Amino acid sequence: MCGISSEEFERNFKSLYKPLCLFSLRITTNPDDAEDIVQQAFSDAWTKCKEGETIDNFKAYMYRTVRNRSLSYLSQTHLIQTAEEFPETEDLSEEEQIYEAERNARLWEAIDKLPPARRDIFLMAKRDGMKYQEIADSLQLSIKTIENQMGKALKTLRETATRIYTFFFCPA
Repeated sequence: MCGISSEEFERNFKSLYKPLCLFSLRITTNPDDAEDIVQQAFSDAWTKCKEGETIDNFKAYMYRTVRNRSLSYLSQTHLIQTAEEFPETEDLSEEEQIYEAERNARLWEAIDKLPPARRDIFLMAKRDGMKYQEIADSLQLSIKTIENQMGKALKTLRETATRIYTFFFCPA
């Protein structure tokens, strides 16, 4: 059984699933495709384990598998021609990619814990690139309310996340 028990496999699934999805999402840019890739990677790893194949470092194996599948998916859908066209992960070592994916997972967990209205405002501003006035108009709130909610969201994230990426805090 690939060197791990079914209980350990389940623990690995629970701890690696979200970071692997974020890792794949960074490559594919599509949440559904990223989840499909990760689910298939776990399914294939489970099959290998049941067939008695050995996986020495399960975490590294899963990251490598998800990365390769994500890049393969992109080339199959003609979104990129070669891995060189996606340099962001090429410049990082495998360990750095794993660490970055885990940090992303912690960040998204912190975002998920924000109150729903505050989370929506934060995502509209940072993920969707909307200006405060656009958010205020969309939600029929005052711009001052949007500013206050963003300030509270950023304060909460600064307190709970170990590092918030420049991507979220740089003006578009």
